[in-house]
Amino acid sequence: MRALGLALLLALLLGLQPVSPAPAGAAAAAGPLPSAAQWQADVRAVYAKKRPGAYLTERAASGQKRLAIVLDIDNTSLATHYSWPQPIKRTLKLTRKAQSRGMSVVFVTGRFEDSLANVTKALDAAGYHHDGICGRRHGEALADGKQRCRAQYADQGLTFVLNVGNRSTDFVGGDYERRLKLPSYGGALS
Repeated sequence: MRALGLALLLALLLGLQPVSPAPAGAAAAAGPLPSAAQWQADVRAVYAKKRPGAYLTERAASGQKRLAIVLDIDNTSLATHYSWPQPIKRTLKLTRKAQSRGMSVVFVTGRFEDSLANVTKALDAAGYHHDGICGRRHGEALADGKQRCRAQYADQGLTFVLNVGNRSTDFVGGDYERRLKLPSYGGALS
């Protein structure tokens, strides 16, 4: 409870507004969400099983230039549902590992491109250092926006070695080498 209060205070100080990760009733349709502690345990389990840091080390050793990881934001990089705007520690650690290996870190989000200022501040405050953030356009489907954003970065010469997200729309297109899917509990967690 105290962490939630601190997160809300930080959000207010930064002029940020907590966001609703899903429309009202969405969680009920997919089933109840687990506790924050269970969600964190589930995230840790995915990272432990998939070992993305080891893959980043392997890819960096290839000597290929312009390698990058691409990250979703909500409930992948920031704990939007459970403790906005706190970072998801395993994801933050992964970004630091990527950067220490000379890789770029970019964010691709379903949030609209004309409303990214506050979430960019939240990412910065949470400790994320990144090389770009791209959102979808009004009228653009979620998966289409994410695919367009990744294509824009690829056109700049980036090769995505890892794509991290928590929903199927994060992975449409296959323009990356590996994926790391965090829990979404049947889409209940945006």
